[in-house]
Amino acid sequence: MKKISIIVPIYNVAPYLKRCLDSITNQTFKNIECILVDDCGSDNSIDIAEEYVQEYEGEVMFKIIHHQKNQGQGTARNTGLKSATGDYIFFFDSDDAITPDCLDTLYYLANKYPNADFIQGNTVADVNLNLMPYSFNIIAPEFCDNKEELERLILSKLSMTVWNRLIKRSFIIEHNLYFPNGILCEDMYWIYFLGKEVSAAAFTNKGTYLYYKNENSDVNSKTWLSRFRHYQGQMTAVNDFYKDILHSKHVSIYQRQYLASNLAATMVNLSAIHTFQYWMDFWKLVCKMSWSFKHKVNLYRFLLLLTMMPPLCFLASFNGWMWRLKHYLVSKV
Repeated sequence: MKKISIIVPIYNVAPYLKRCLDSITNQTFKNIECILVDDCGSDNSIDIAEEYVQEYEGEVMFKIIHHQKNQGQGTARNTGLKSATGDYIFFFDSDDAITPDCLDTLYYLANKYPNADFIQGNTVADVNLNLMPYSFNIIAPEFCDNKEELERLILSKLSMTVWNRLIKRSFIIEHNLYFPNGILCEDMYWIYFLGKEVSAAAFTNKGTYLYYKNENSDVNSKTWLSRFRHYQGQMTAVNDFYKDILHSKHVSIYQRQYLASNLAATMVNLSAIHTFQYWMDFWKLVCKMSWSFKHKVNLYRFLLLLTMMPPLCFLASFNGWMWRLKHYLVSKV
């Protein structure tokens, strides 16, 4: 039986951490290395983790790594990756949980399809196994090694999250699939390059990951500072996507759609920031992209560019606007 390394960043999750750790120690799969990365939060999360590990007497091999200062979830995941010794990596957010048979379910498919670079499970929102918004509500194929279809699934149909995937550690190392340091939206950033590099994957429609919405997390916060940090992360991402697309010999429609979708998401955060300089930075980037891709512009790309300029862009925060943009324009890009 091969080893699975679970990587869990810990930052201000005291109310949820025991639930997370219990779900790891209750796994029916037994060859588990669990790496807890202390990212220097302001509550007693790491004290809870240390007490839990000290009192635990089971088969899970725990390892706690301490950062000297807060560096963000992406860097914490990189820290865990560098310390991992398992054949497979499983990223896990510390305010969530996994079903008792999660790893067994994914490992079964890993054995059945040894060529798969990763195996992905579905996500549920509560203990009654109801599907949640991050779930994929399509019937995903159990195995796929068609490059175009994989990009379609990963970049437009399935969950844009890092967690709930059993990923070959050798695949991550070979393709340098580490996370950008110090930004939010690192999941969205990472997914683009995962879709670009993957050659085969397996999927199960069974729910294996229990997502709990944490209103205090950076992802769900609606404060000005959180919006600004999301904007910074998204701008870093779309810049890197743009450079990659510009210099790649082959660019798929799903890569272009992913870039366009993330540009639209950036506008939504910009609409809440109300700072002219950041809008100017965004418009300059959009203009640069439109000039670079001028020989590849069709009607839908032209209309999308128009919506990213004044005055239409100021409607980005209106209910339904984002959905209409993605549904009617981005899908055609």
